[in-house]
Amino acid sequence: MLTYRLRTICISIVLMTPFFLFAQFTDNFSDGDFTQNPTWTGDTDLFIIENLQLRINSAAGNDSTYLVTPSTVLHDTEWNFWVRLAFTPSDNNHPRIYLVSNSSNLKGSLNGYYIQIGKTGTDNKRIYIFRQDGLQRTEIMVGSSNLATATNNILRIKVLRNNSGHWEVFADPQGGNLFAPEGSANDATHTNTSYFGVFCKYTSSNINRFYFDDFYVGDILVDTIPPGITSAEAISQYNLALLFSEAVNPVSASNISNYSVNQGIGSPTSIIQDISNPARLILDFNTAFIDGQVYTLTVQGVKDLASNTMEPASIDFSYYTVRPYDIVINEIMADPTPEVGLPPHEYIELFNATPYSINLAGWTFRHGTTNRDLPAVSIEGNAYLILGTEEAIAALAQYGSVAVIDGLSSTALTNSGTTLTLYDAQNNIIHSVSYSDEWYQNSAKAEGGWSLEMIDPGNPCNESNNWIVSTDLRGGTPGISNSVKATNPDLEAPWLDRAVISDANTLTLYFSEKMDQTGIANPSNFAVDQEMGIPEFAIPFEPRFDAVSLLFSEAFAEQTVYEVSITGTLSDCAGNPIESGTTTRFADPVFAEPNDLVINEILFNPPTGGIEYVEIYNRSQKVIDLKNVSLASQDTILNQLTSVREIAPAGYLIFPEDYLVLTTSPDLVKKFFMTTNPRGFIKMVSVPQFSNASGIAVLCDPNETILDRLVYREEMHFPLLTNLKGVSLERIDFNRPADDPTNWHSASSSAGYGTPAYRNSQYMAITAGEEPFSLNPEIFSPDNDGNNDVLEISYNFSEPGHVATIMVYDAGGRLVRRLVQNQLLGNTGSFSWNGITDDNEKASIGYYLILIEVFDLNDNIKQYKKTAVLGGRL
Repeated sequence: MLTYRLRTICISIVLMTPFFLFAQFTDNFSDGDFTQNPTWTGDTDLFIIENLQLRINSAAGNDSTYLVTPSTVLHDTEWNFWVRLAFTPSDNNHPRIYLVSNSSNLKGSLNGYYIQIGKTGTDNKRIYIFRQDGLQRTEIMVGSSNLATATNNILRIKVLRNNSGHWEVFADPQGGNLFAPEGSANDATHTNTSYFGVFCKYTSSNINRFYFDDFYVGDILVDTIPPGITSAEAISQYNLALLFSEAVNPVSASNISNYSVNQGIGSPTSIIQDISNPARLILDFNTAFIDGQVYTLTVQGVKDLASNTMEPASIDFSYYTVRPYDIVINEIMADPTPEVGLPPHEYIELFNATPYSINLAGWTFRHGTTNRDLPAVSIEGNAYLILGTEEAIAALAQYGSVAVIDGLSSTALTNSGTTLTLYDAQNNIIHSVSYSDEWYQNSAKAEGGWSLEMIDPGNPCNESNNWIVSTDLRGGTPGISNSVKATNPDLEAPWLDRAVISDANTLTLYFSEKMDQTGIANPSNFAVDQEMGIPEFAIPFEPRFDAVSLLFSEAFAEQTVYEVSITGTLSDCAGNPIESGTTTRFADPVFAEPNDLVINEILFNPPTGGIEYVEIYNRSQKVIDLKNVSLASQDTILNQLTSVREIAPAGYLIFPEDYLVLTTSPDLVKKFFMTTNPRGFIKMVSVPQFSNASGIAVLCDPNETILDRLVYREEMHFPLLTNLKGVSLERIDFNRPADDPTNWHSASSSAGYGTPAYRNSQYMAITAGEEPFSLNPEIFSPDNDGNNDVLEISYNFSEPGHVATIMVYDAGGRLVRRLVQNQLLGNTGSFSWNGITDDNEKASIGYYLILIEVFDLNDNIKQYKKTAVLGGRL
């Protein structure tokens, strides 16, 4: 049997005679042309040269096409070529490579032999040899490997034929030169040829998915080069994967005495040759490799398939157990168009943060909820790997090491953001990133063409604070150090954000950031009072590890407030420990009823670069779960709720007298406003869009029952403010109705024009006196400094049904403000005067008479006169 191996060759063809020209040829299309040197004929209008490769470029209506070039060699001949099929072959979609043909028309009657790749059937994606007699086709060989089963198949095929008609077929399913035998046949029916050619059979979906390159037809190339060691990689504590530069002889390769490892490991106990890649061996040892130890493997006596014996050689390797964050997702090109300077393809860049080579065999990449297998490629220590689609790899290869994520679509990375996760072969989470388009922090670059880059690979969990848009002028840095790389350690300790009862005996804890996986998975690190004790199980939320479910043997009681404690040592993934003795309250919540939760403050006209927010307050004595509450707006014509947005779908408890701010970006709110309660924020996915001039904000339950409703107008702000941008509107008293316009005032200047998540700067509670009406304070100064800015006129009646009119007169007896006109009163309540006259001017400093006229259901009329002092700086 003939056994030979193709090497990289350079053949200089001397054009001595036309016969020699036709006898053998090479064509790698490096000249960008297939019409000369050599000349191909046939359906020339249906082929093109793309990336220096021959590609079919057919059109709808065709089902086959071909090209041929003169070739007269047949005896003691080698045919060698590269082919890519961007589809899974079948009876109706496959290539034929005509090694032998006596006719230039491959669609007609001819005598010859051809290679066919694939037929219909799951086990028929093999290499076949057919003999063609006129229009009759006879299969004479079936390949041993089912090697074209993918949606993208890249092969290099070598065929040998001797003078007596013995055929041998070899293939490398990776498109390289590591050939393995596929089969052989004997057939000498046809003994001469005139043409070599390619024929493509296809349906409409594959009219441009055939690629060809590196054709060689000529003398059999004799292999005289011995094999060499390409790599050695410990794939477990006892197994070593050894890769040679070519397929090796099975007998010499399986001789255990040809291999030895130092440091007491010795020779392997068994050797397995990879069937799909005969250049790869798996060596099994009795003695375990030590984690992180460097070893030396010595190899001798191994032969290739042409019986060339290698020289003794040595190679170093080490065994290393992969840990979380050893490989990190380091760069994300989610929106590559419009392109800036890089090819218009999505990609993910991985970085190996260890000094060890790590193989990704058996690893999984998840985008959103879809899992994709990663190829069996290695990332060298402190090196990068670019992952992308098959279509992207050729263009991205110029920037560094690349690998294909099989089945990944060209639009798999959501522009607005999603979660990307790496799993190792044991399904352990190595790294996860939930990116967002907010991370760009640049509206122009967020439109496309720019990648997101990690700032500090040593801080892989601090997501939004450790990612930003690339500053490289090309739009990204695939394959090299990130343009934004800098030291950016996580020095902030995590905190326990909240605790929520998930079901009868399950408590879920949410943390401020990603936590160490081991710590939150240990039940003994947690305890609950009221004799609940330590949970039986602790189940972390994957892949983010920023929450954990604690399962208890007993159910939680209703209407009972519990406290959960961190009793052990918990740290974030950067090693920062949570504060010792951390506790938080939780309870089995109840549903909110109208006015239990109220809108207490709203910023509807944010500062430039800022964002809107709504502050809510729990004025009840109930523990309420905000997963049952939504923030909405309302249509003013049909009075229907619109833009209903869930506040906390995963659950969030608000306790009595708690303030919480609802916004899509707590960090932006805190950037512009000081807060004494930095943890009192809920980041919502989206909020209703509130107009700068006027609008409606509504809190509602799942049945869209209104819990509280605010109809706001910019006129409700303090009239003397010249710029309302960045000024929040505060509720003076959360016990007074939201629809009372006198119950709202601009946040004070001394508070920075906003008080998110804590008591309002203009807060003033109802004060009841002995008489039906009372004023507070004695002296008020409406200058919006947050100190006695409004005059509160409180009332207190033992019976309902009173109607009031309130007038304000200056010291000269002139009417300056009609504050209330025939308004029905409750038993208790209040009105506020902000010192503004009916002419929308600030009233002068001095004494003012507050005249209150009240009549009841029995037509009894009473008048009350109160004196107020409006003060100010002179």
